Amino acid sequence: MKIVYVGAALVIIATLGACSQSAPKCSDSETVQLVKEITRDEMVSQLGQEVSDSIKLEVGAIRTTDFNEKTGSQECAAQLSMTGPGGTETADITYTSEKTDDGKEFYVTVYGL
Repeated sequence: MKIVYVGAALVIIATLGACSQSAPKCSDSETVQLVKEITRDEMVSQLGQEVSDSIKLEVGAIRTTDFNEKTGSQECAAQLSMTGPGGTETADITYTSEKTDDGKEFYVTVYGL
């Protein structure tokens, strides 16, 4: 899987199986999974693999904050819970889900990590 870093945002590209007009919704399992993967990658780069492996990630309170009818992109907000040996910490994050122009892939960009 290809990972692209964009400033404070992290982006992962995924291939879509079906060709719909819209990107996957904020709460779709493939979108949430990519948010977790992006978070995990950022944790590994900041804390190391061993610490990252000891932390369980959950994405909850998912909200669609905007939908662009022209492009099909979704803007999302959620609460990221990180549970490890020291307890649980939560953070508010935002992310986008957007399709590429050819409709074969989508990008997920996470902010607030």
